[in-house]
Amino acid sequence: MLLGTLHIGSPEALPFAREKLRASLVCAGFKATQVGQWVGLLSQAIREQGPCELTVSTEGTGVADAILLGPPALTGRWQRLLLPTPIDAERQQQIQAILARLSREELLHDLERQVEERTADLNAERNKSEKLLRNMLPASIAKRLKNGETIADRHQASVVFVDMVGFTKWASQLSATDLVVHLGQLFGEFDGITHKHGLEKIKTIGDCYMAAAGLPQPQADHAERAVRMGLDIIRAMPRICIALNAPVQVRVGIHCGPLVAGVIGSVKPFYDIWGDTVNIASRMESHGLPGRLHISDDVRAALGKGFELEKRGEIEIKNRGAMTTWFVNGTA
Repeated sequence: MLLGTLHIGSPEALPFAREKLRASLVCAGFKATQVGQWVGLLSQAIREQGPCELTVSTEGTGVADAILLGPPALTGRWQRLLLPTPIDAERQQQIQAILARLSREELLHDLERQVEERTADLNAERNKSEKLLRNMLPASIAKRLKNGETIADRHQASVVFVDMVGFTKWASQLSATDLVVHLGQLFGEFDGITHKHGLEKIKTIGDCYMAAAGLPQPQADHAERAVRMGLDIIRAMPRICIALNAPVQVRVGIHCGPLVAGVIGSVKPFYDIWGDTVNIASRMESHGLPGRLHISDDVRAALGKGFELEKRGEIEIKNRGAMTTWFVNGTA
């Protein structure tokens, strides 16, 4: 008759199993000194074997004549312990109760284990959420959001728009999967250049890439950073086009000035920028030429020495009228 099974899944569980086995054998009528020796030998075997189950059974009909400890794989054979005196059904029920009982220490240990596991799960989920937030938002903005702030800041910044020329024709020849993969690789290259020059990626809009210098932290040289980033993207395009077999070029437009930056939305929140500076930067891109970096006169005035500039002259800009603009051909 099976009296009970002791599940020993970890070294921490062994002391509890050992004490219950000791108590049950003493209840069966064995002397404490004998029990101590048997339990000690079994404990050593369990430590060497690792996680296991220890079964406790009786042998005999009606009244039990012996206790069987196993399984044989634990010590090489069943441990058959002859009882000093047979035990009846009532005593067997008492032993079953001892083996089945969870001690206060076991309950506490199990509770601690559950707390540790739950805490580890919560920490893992929190790390995932924080990583996702860091990928969606600048680190300083994510920190402020976690502190309950409303993000709405004014900056002096330079805004960069990069648009691909020939994208629609190229995209029409690709499967949906290939298009997403290629765009991911292309914008991944832009991300690396953006990070190199210390700009903040704002978003992608279709095949248009938008970034800004001078935010969320002020940068006195924001115009120079933006121009160097734009030049690097233009220089990288031949290599990228060969790698992706993409017959496209880019137009790059930059304007600088005051703008507002903030986080909007409670679902899928994102960091965005608004203002006339953003609109004019977009016009610099749309009025530019493939393979050229087109800047406003405000950007030209904010640049230091070291750039090769080509005056384009005046062009009509929607809602702004005539504006003097420039091409940046490279660094001097």
